Amino acid sequence: MYPLAEVRDAWDHLWWQVHRRAPWLPDTLGWPDDPPSSWRSPDLVVGQTCAWPLMTELVGRVRVVGSFAHDVPDAVGPTYRSVLVARRAAPPASFAGGTAAVNDRGSLSGWVSLIHAVHGPRARWEGEVRLTGAHVDSIRAVRDGDADIASIDAVTWWLVSTLRPSAVAGLAPVGQGPRVPCLPVVVGAAVPDDALAELRVVLDDAVRDEGFRDDRRRLALRGFVGIELDQYRPVLELSPAPDA
Repeated sequence: MYPLAEVRDAWDHLWWQVHRRAPWLPDTLGWPDDPPSSWRSPDLVVGQTCAWPLMTELVGRVRVVGSFAHDVPDAVGPTYRSVLVARRAAPPASFAGGTAAVNDRGSLSGWVSLIHAVHGPRARWEGEVRLTGAHVDSIRAVRDGDADIASIDAVTWWLVSTLRPSAVAGLAPVGQGPRVPCLPVVVGAAVPDDALAELRVVLDDAVRDEGFRDDRRRLALRGFVGIELDQYRPVLELSPAPDA
């Protein structure tokens, strides 16, 4: 879910660390062009999804392993807050009625958190919506003046700000979304309890491995935390209006 070309080798290194501890897993990491299809695939072994589709579409179809704990501003354990960005410094509520750049209406960080931060829960966006398909494209839309505000996943914002500073030139954080669990790592529904428990340990060990130290910093990782599905249920309380 963080497919920036500059860090794919670091993710591959992490997966190598995982695979050598659990050789029953695939030996390479995949980067599907259509991630939502992979979440629903009967061939899914391990994947990373968004908390919103997890709770609205994938319950019973996947099992939750947990989430990475990220080393980005305002992250606490395996939780974080999306970053609202704009070209002018102003309170989030002042952007009501403006044009929002949104990666996807099924995105917790890009859509649900945006509405909650500007309008509150059970609300709808009062202005125009420009669907971009990706957080990096939402950043570009705001920077180029095609939208007034966007809500960006905190890890994506950190990566882009660090790796592509010109891409965020002229933009400033103007607020935050609600605190939510970070992106869930999931496995297929048929994965047994013992494999799930092993994977939780293996992922945390892999992140903390001394040989992974440099890439751990590149990916802004601290560790991995096992999380149950029920710990994601509170995100449903952030639901926008049904027709938003």
